[in-house]
Amino acid sequence: MSTNRFCEQCGSAVSATARFCASCGFSLSGDAPAVAGAPRGKGVAGVLPWLVPTLALIAVVIYAAVMRSPRASTDSELTGSATGATMSATDISALSPDERVDRLFNRVMSLASAGKADSVAFFAPMAVNSFAALEPLSLHRRYDLGLVHLVSGEHDAARAQADSILAVSPTHLLGLALAMRTATAAGDAAGARRFGAKFKEALASERARGLAEYGDHASDIDDAVAEAEGRPGSGVFTKKP
Repeated sequence: MSTNRFCEQCGSAVSATARFCASCGFSLSGDAPAVAGAPRGKGVAGVLPWLVPTLALIAVVIYAAVMRSPRASTDSELTGSATGATMSATDISALSPDERVDRLFNRVMSLASAGKADSVAFFAPMAVNSFAALEPLSLHRRYDLGLVHLVSGEHDAARAQADSILAVSPTHLLGLALAMRTATAAGDAAGARRFGAKFKEALASERARGLAEYGDHASDIDDAVAEAEGRPGSGVFTKKP
């Protein structure tokens, strides 16, 4: 006849033939401990039918939580103006190449005027790449591209766009303004004064031409006048929508 013994873990009475304590699950024979709700007397094999579905449920819950969490989206952060209005990836894909360039240009300029250098560094390469769809670039687009390079600190690339504009039209106000500002940013005070003098000399006759880009960037030109005269400009590069 079997005699009772006691569990070494909790002190409960257990039968002489028991492999696990019925109170605490302690192994009486060196096998894996019993799990509440799992079949007793089968070791690990008895636990698995209960454990696997439980782990699968936990994995599903974690996956669902991750999928609901906010994710950074490049396209959803693009804006058409400084107002902060966002657009979806579907909206971006529906834009024409010109509209896409303008959207990215305005985004970079807005971030630059807000002093968000890290965000400018993130979006500027996207803006630069978007200009490839408009090749060959007009003088107007070369100025826009040059500004993107300028506010992102790529002075050589900005100066290259200014040189390209002036090679076609030596008195183009936007080309001269870009060259003057790039020289200032690069610490070339003499170069900035030289381009500023050319800008002032060409101002009246060039404005009389009434070029579309002069209207789109009227505030930029007004700022350039101040800079050419030694006064501070706003430092905000805008474009008429």
